[in-house]
Amino acid sequence: MGLFDWFRKPKQETHNISAEIQAQLNSLRKTRPDIQGWSDVQLMALIQQQAKQAETAQAAAPGEADIEHMSADECGALGQRLLDQSRCQEAEPWLIAGLEKAEHAGDLKNQCKTLNLLSQLCIERGDLAQAMVLQQQALGVAERLGDMRLQSLSYENFGTIFTMQGLYPQAIEHYRKSMEFFEKLGDEQGLVTIYGSLGNVYIHQGDWALAIDASEKSLALSIKLGKDQFTAEAYVNLANVYRYQGRFELAIEMCRKSLSITERLGLEHSSAYSYGALADIYLVQRDLEESSKMYEKTLAIMGRIGDESSTGIIYSNLANVYRLMGDTARALEHYRKALDIAERIGNWHSAADTYLNLGLLYQDVIGDPALACQHFEKAKALFEMMGLSKDAQKAARNCVRCKTNLHSSKPPTRKTT
Repeated sequence: MGLFDWFRKPKQETHNISAEIQAQLNSLRKTRPDIQGWSDVQLMALIQQQAKQAETAQAAAPGEADIEHMSADECGALGQRLLDQSRCQEAEPWLIAGLEKAEHAGDLKNQCKTLNLLSQLCIERGDLAQAMVLQQQALGVAERLGDMRLQSLSYENFGTIFTMQGLYPQAIEHYRKSMEFFEKLGDEQGLVTIYGSLGNVYIHQGDWALAIDASEKSLALSIKLGKDQFTAEAYVNLANVYRYQGRFELAIEMCRKSLSITERLGLEHSSAYSYGALADIYLVQRDLEESSKMYEKTLAIMGRIGDESSTGIIYSNLANVYRLMGDTARALEHYRKALDIAERIGNWHSAADTYLNLGLLYQDVIGDPALACQHFEKAKALFEMMGLSKDAQKAARNCVRCKTNLHSSKPPTRKTT
């Protein structure tokens, strides 16, 4: 009998755990160091939750042949579910179908919802120019409807786009507009998210006081609402602030608090972000062994839940660790894995970052300026495509430096008589 089968038995038969199931639980603990301290009851609760999720996903996963028989709302809901799992390629046809059906029916509300989701999909891929176009369309429809909630979501997405572009004042302006709508609606859960997003922008700006203030407001509201997942995310946001401030003990404490929530509730995705935050802290401290362990834990979770976008990013982070360890072969291997995923799923922001990192590896470690320049040029082209001028300039400067080194390393041409 398998673990999932154990849960399908009638309730009166599930009070006693058989020796066979006990052996499987012990085996599971050995393969998952992060749950070694869990009780049998906690483990069985986690497995039950995952079994239900798997059965629900299997039962509610129609094929593309079913699109024509589904409503705009149904197509949009399925697309959103796939998007929430970072399965962008699978989500796209459903969202496009949902938009077409909503337009055909003159259903403005579903048009707006789906435009917002398509914009989020483009943000996930790093196609910020297209995300901006879609978001402008969504905001126009939301204003036409006079729907404050849809307007707040549009302004929130604008804030995310501007943050990714490094246009922080514009990001803050749009997040505050979103906040105004959430306040009018009395939507405290929406405010939790906005305060968290503002905290991230302030981190990028290096304004630690405002970053802590926004993150603490997000934390206080999430605790008040009893939203444990948001509470866990707020702890991670605070950990990031403290890491940048060099307050590493406090940063680690915040990550541990987050993990105590996510592991108790079986929130694997959120646990992965906490492990990733811990890895970032250890990386800054140059505790490379511990950093690699935390990234490996994150990678294992992302692989299990099928989050390819995050998997690619973690491969790149691990490559950075191996580079610092002096393990060039493994660094190259992991950068290439990251690049394969990014290009396959269309995450151009991640692809550009990886090309830039590969260029630095070839330039500074391997000593091949020609290959380094090729990677910098690819990074520059992608950054320009996304409208990220500062990053494009950084890639261009490195490329110029490589070309200078390439020319200076060539032997002088001999004159013939």
